[in-house]
Amino acid sequence: MKMGIVFLVVGSLFLLSCPAWSTEKPVKLTLSESIKQALEGNLDTRIAEIQLQKVESEIAQRKASFKPKLSFELAPATWVGKPDSLNYEPQARLSASLLTERGTTYSLNLKQEKGENERITTSLSFNLTQKILLPPRVDSSYLALEKSLVNLRQKKLLLEEEKNRLKLKVTMNFYDILKGQRKIELKRLYLKEAREDLLVVKDKVDNQLASELDLLNAQIQVANAEEAVFQSQDELSRSSREFKDLLGIDPETQIEWVAESHYEPEPPDLNLEEAVKEALANRGEIEREKLSIKQGELDLALVKSRISPSLNLSGGYSYTELEKGEYQASLIFQIPLTDGGEGRAEVKTAESRLEEAYLNLEKLERDIGAEVENCFFDLQRRARKIELLRLSQNWYEKDLDIAQRRFSGGGITEDELREKEIDFKQAEISLLDALLDYETARSTFLKSLGRKLQQ
Repeated sequence: MKMGIVFLVVGSLFLLSCPAWSTEKPVKLTLSESIKQALEGNLDTRIAEIQLQKVESEIAQRKASFKPKLSFELAPATWVGKPDSLNYEPQARLSASLLTERGTTYSLNLKQEKGENERITTSLSFNLTQKILLPPRVDSSYLALEKSLVNLRQKKLLLEEEKNRLKLKVTMNFYDILKGQRKIELKRLYLKEAREDLLVVKDKVDNQLASELDLLNAQIQVANAEEAVFQSQDELSRSSREFKDLLGIDPETQIEWVAESHYEPEPPDLNLEEAVKEALANRGEIEREKLSIKQGELDLALVKSRISPSLNLSGGYSYTELEKGEYQASLIFQIPLTDGGEGRAEVKTAESRLEEAYLNLEKLERDIGAEVENCFFDLQRRARKIELLRLSQNWYEKDLDIAQRRFSGGGITEDELREKEIDFKQAEISLLDALLDYETARSTFLKSLGRKLQQ
C-alpha cells in the first residue's frame, strides 16, 4: 500500500510541474498563422533567399558586360622632352565600347593632345568586329550569361518548392501536435479510471472483500496509466520544441495550438487522369529539369564555339588632322590545330550530359505520375475511413445514451458507465485523428499537383 501512495504522490507532483500548467500566458497560433510564421522565421528559407539575392547580383554584373561602356581620361599636367627643355603637352581621351549578344564589338576612341608648335592634334578611330561563321554566332560571354539566367530560374523554382515543402511540413507537424493533445486527453481518462478503481479496491480490502494482491494489481494499473500520461506529454513536448524550431521562434515561448472549430473532408476537384495531367504541367521539378536540358544545350554550344573554326569580319575607320582618314577591313579565319583531343572529349561529355538530362526528364515524368496516383488513392482510402469512423462514433454515442438511461434506472454500475464514456471518447478522438490525417493527405495531394499550398 505504501508503494501505491508513493506512486500517486510522485505522479501528482510531476503532473503539477508540467509546463502545461505554467503561469506564463501562452501565444495562440492557428495553422495559417504557423505557416506564415514559418515562412518569415525559418532560417533555412531566409538563407536560401539571401543566396538567391547574391545570384541576382552576379547576373546583374554579367549583364553589365553587354551595356555601353564610356570612359574619359584627362592628363592636364604632362611634360615631354629633356630636363632642360620640357614641353607642356596636355592630353585628353574619350573611349566608348559595346559588346552585343550576337558577338558584335564596337569601339570608338577620340584623342586630343597638344603637340609641337602649340598645335592641338585630334585623332578618331572606330572599329567593328563580327563573327560571321560558324554557328553559334553569339558571344561566349552571352552564352555564359544565358546559362546564369537559367541557373537563377532553377534556384527560384527550388526556393518555391522549398516553401511549399515547408508549408506541408508545418501542416503535418501542427496536426501531429493536435493529435498528441487528444492522445493525452485519452490517457488521462484511463488514469482517472485507474485511480477510481484503486479507491474501490482499497475500500474492498478494508472490508476484507479483496486481497492485498488485488490492491497491488490496482496500484500497478495506476502507475502504468501515469507512465502513459508522462510518456505522451514528453512526446508532445519534443514535438512542440521541434515545431518551434521549424517556425523559427524561441523554444521557451509558451504556445497554445488553436485547432479549427470543425473539420470537414473536402474531396478532390478532379479525377486521376486530370490530376496527372495537371501535375505534369505544373510541377516545378519538371520545369527545373527542362531548364537543365537548356543548360546542357548552352554548355554544348559553348564548347563547340570554343573549339570550332571561325571566320570573323573586322572593319574600321581612323582619322587624324595631320593625315587623311583611312578605312580598314579584314577577314580573320581562326583554326584550332591540335589540343590533344581535349576539345572532342569536352564535346562528348557535354553531349552525354544533355542526353542524360533528357532521360532524367522522362523518368521524372513517370515518377510524378506514380506519385500523384498514390496520393489520389490514399486520399480516397482516408475518406472511406472517415465514413466508417463516423458510423462507429454514432454507434458509441447511442450506446452511451442507452447506458446513461440504464444507470439512472440502476441497471448498470458507475464503472460500466465510465467504460462507455471512455469508449465514446476514444471514438471521438479516432474520428478527429482521421480527419486530421485526411487534411494532411489532401495537402500532400495538392503539393503533388504542383499547386501552392494555402497560407
